[in-house]
Amino acid sequence: MSLRCPKCGREHDDALFEFDREVVCACGKRLSLKNGHEEKGEGGGADRAPIRDINWESFEKEIFDAVNSRPRRIDVARVEEIRGMADRISAIIKQSDLPRVDVEIEVRNFREYVLEHFPEKEELFKAIYINRFRRLWEEHRKGEGPLFGWGKRGA
Repeated sequence: MSLRCPKCGREHDDALFEFDREVVCACGKRLSLKNGHEEKGEGGGADRAPIRDINWESFEKEIFDAVNSRPRRIDVARVEEIRGMADRISAIIKQSDLPRVDVEIEVRNFREYVLEHFPEKEELFKAIYINRFRRLWEEHRKGEGPLFGWGKRGA
């Protein structure tokens, strides 16, 4: 979440406001969550009164939008992690001499991880990753027998 400066529109991370801290925006506005926004004056500033010019409806909407977007950010991070794990297994198949049983264990552990986080995606996992790994195995390790035994059963 971030707090938007009402003067210039610059956003400031909410972590900057922890423990009732104030932040001075680049435009000169003083921002805090406790006191609203304060005008930066010429003097020392101890006698300035807080100006409550926060649009609370938009602030509330911003909070709810940030909370609602968090699962999507987590999913994006997990998707990137899954992509990296799949690329790692592909590299193992193509570039290493790891025995078939060890590659199968890697694929099964990968499948368990994916289904732990995305249980509704099992068919998609089989269609994309299992077929990808089988194709790579046949391409690069044909003489070592089929990946996952005979036939088309899943991991």
